[in-house]
Amino acid sequence: MFLIPYNRLSEEQKGIVRRISREQKNLFVEGPPGSGKTLISLYTLRDMVEEGAIRPLLLMYNHSLYGYLRTAMQELEISDNITIATKDKFFWDLASLNNIDRNQGGSYDAKYDYLLTKLLQCNLVKTYDVTVVDEVQDLNPKEWLLIKRISKRITSLGDFNQGIYETKLTKNEIVGEGVLERLTKIFRFHKNIAKIAALFSRTNDDLEAKVTKLSQTQPQIIQVDKSQEYNKIKEILNSLKNMRQRIGVICPDRDLLKELSIYLANQSVEFNYYQDNKGLREHDFTSTVPLLISSFSAKGLEFEHVILFGFNISSSMVLKLRNENRLKDVLYVSITRTNANLYIIKTTDTIPELTSINLFNSNTPTQVNVDWF
Repeated sequence: MFLIPYNRLSEEQKGIVRRISREQKNLFVEGPPGSGKTLISLYTLRDMVEEGAIRPLLLMYNHSLYGYLRTAMQELEISDNITIATKDKFFWDLASLNNIDRNQGGSYDAKYDYLLTKLLQCNLVKTYDVTVVDEVQDLNPKEWLLIKRISKRITSLGDFNQGIYETKLTKNEIVGEGVLERLTKIFRFHKNIAKIAALFSRTNDDLEAKVTKLSQTQPQIIQVDKSQEYNKIKEILNSLKNMRQRIGVICPDRDLLKELSIYLANQSVEFNYYQDNKGLREHDFTSTVPLLISSFSAKGLEFEHVILFGFNISSSMVLKLRNENRLKDVLYVSITRTNANLYIIKTTDTIPELTSINLFNSNTPTQVNVDWF
């Protein structure tokens, strides 16, 4: 089964599912990475659909999370009863329905902001009985206002410690709209992953204290020559192949992902990669074929094994993230995608945030010999 069965949820998680199902006010469910927010949204939607004739809307930020949730809803057999959309596409389509000119000049961001402004001037009706917003911290204020206009009630889930986009929507704006529920335990990854992730937490959150999974597995920082980086990734992928578990190869720089995809294809290594992010909408997230994916598209996903590479000093994307004060946020999200094993590929070009980790401290990961794989 792709999803964790409902009877295996914690009592805390089950309690929140029940609370959402009967709550008539807007509800914000907050929790750290791996606490089960997306799982709760899915089981809540299933209960709502089974209990009565309602019209729910499920919104999320990116194409990958759309594909992940689409796969999950097919497993729960509720796909036909729910409107599911990425937020941008939903509002573009809503603008079309309201006869708003979508052909304004300028950048994509300028066009999108224009149509949001025009939609706010429309006489919108509360079309949806309940709107569920996953990763609510990725919305901007205008999108949030529009969701309130079209929804009789809203259940939003998120973690403002995982915000990797500058949206200007604040936690206070969400909490002020209704009831707050908090998830307090992390079920996805173990304490050794939490120790690394905590180094990049925006709020210095004590993730280790929230982890329930016991494991002595150490994350591995693998030092390689820059020219051998892709070959080392290939060796790791080959070593994991027979385990038939989900593998994410995560990088902040799409140009480097493309380079890696070409290298792996030439080496006859099986993998999935979508140069156009829209392809992730149809991806089978039950597949154990390694997925090459950007840090941004990986947000909201999880894998049994994660290989991180490309956090390079020379990367223009990394420089942009640093200048915008978002680099630590992207590192935090990337690291917390793993369920079990984390491999960080380190070269002479790797950023100091990763190279400066004290490998001799018991609270930090183990550096391994390149000949392990």
